[in-house]
Amino acid sequence: MDKKSADEFIFAKLSGKLRKSFVGERTKLLFEPKNLSELWTLIFNSPSPLVPETMLAQKIEAEAYNRFFADYVDLVRLYDKPSPVVIDLLCEYDVENLKLVLAALCNEEQKMPAIADLQEFAQCDFVKWPDIQKITQKTQFEWLNRVPDIHHINQIDFKLDIQVIKHLWKSLEHESGEIKAVLEDLFYTEFIIKNVVWMLRLKLFYKMDNAQIADKLIYVTSRADEKDPVAGPVIHLLNLPLDEYDTWSHWKYHDLLNPFEPGVPWKINPLWIEKKNRVKLTHKAISYFHQYPMSVCTLVTWNKIKDYELSCIRAAVERIRLNIEPSEAMKTVGIPQDGGANG
Repeated sequence: MDKKSADEFIFAKLSGKLRKSFVGERTKLLFEPKNLSELWTLIFNSPSPLVPETMLAQKIEAEAYNRFFADYVDLVRLYDKPSPVVIDLLCEYDVENLKLVLAALCNEEQKMPAIADLQEFAQCDFVKWPDIQKITQKTQFEWLNRVPDIHHINQIDFKLDIQVIKHLWKSLEHESGEIKAVLEDLFYTEFIIKNVVWMLRLKLFYKMDNAQIADKLIYVTSRADEKDPVAGPVIHLLNLPLDEYDTWSHWKYHDLLNPFEPGVPWKINPLWIEKKNRVKLTHKAISYFHQYPMSVCTLVTWNKIKDYELSCIRAAVERIRLNIEPSEAMKTVGIPQDGGANG
C-alpha cells in the first residue's frame, strides 16, 4: 500500500485492538483469574490447551508474544516503503535473536533456541545455524564472526545494544516537525531512565566507581560522555548522594522517585523508578497514539504499549504459578491499585 492508505488502515485496526488490550483500566483483569486455564481464555478468548500447568505457563507467554509479533510484522509489510524508525525497531528483535543464538553457541547447545520470526525484515540469516559467521555475513553485525568466550558475552551483548540504539536514534532524522519531537521524547525518556536505573544498580549493588559506571552507560553518539544526549544527563547525577531525598527532588524525573516520609530513612530505589517509568511511558504512548493518528507514531507507540502488556501477562502468569497475591503481583509491573497504565 502507499503510505496514506497503510497509515489509515493500520490506525483503524490498532484502534480496535487497543480497546481490547490489557492496558489502562483493563490491566487489572489479568490478575483476576484463579488458574492458568482461565487466564488463557481471558487473553485469547478460546479454551486453553490440555497440557500440564508448567507447560501452559510457558505457552501463554509464548502465544502472547508470537501473536503480537506476527501481527506487527504483517502491519509493517503493508507499507511499500516502511519508515526507517519502524525498520530499526524490528532490528531490536533481530539483535535479541542474535543474543539468544550466541548464548546457545557459547553453551555448546546442539539445538537452536526459539527466536522471533522477522521474515523478510530479518538481517541475520539464522538458517545458517550454527555458523555464526554465515549468520551475520553481509549485515551490520558481520564483525561478530566467531563464537566468543562465554566470559565475554556480556561485552558482546552491550556492543550489540549500543549498535541498534544508535541506529534507532539516527533513524529519527528521517522524521520532522511534531512527529520527530514525539518520537524523540519517547526514546529519549526510555534511554535516559534505562541509564539511570543501571547507574544506580551499579552504585548500590556492585559498588562501582564513577569511571567504571560511565563505561557501561548506553549512548547515541560516539561515546558516553557529558555531551551525549542520553549518557550526559546521567553522568551529571553520578555524584549525587543516594540517601538524600531533597537533593534528588530537583531531578527532572523526580516524580519517579520512591516516596519520602519525614523522619524515616530514605534511599533511592532503582526498581521503583524502573516500574513507575514503565507505567508512565505506556501512558505517554497511549496518549501519543491518539494525538498523532495515521502516522509513524501509530506503530511505534503500539510497540511500546504491547511491550508493557506482555510484561503484565508474564506477571499474571507468575502470580498464579507461584500463588502470589494479586496486589503484590501488580506491584511488580508498577500497576497502581486503582488501575493500570493510566496511573
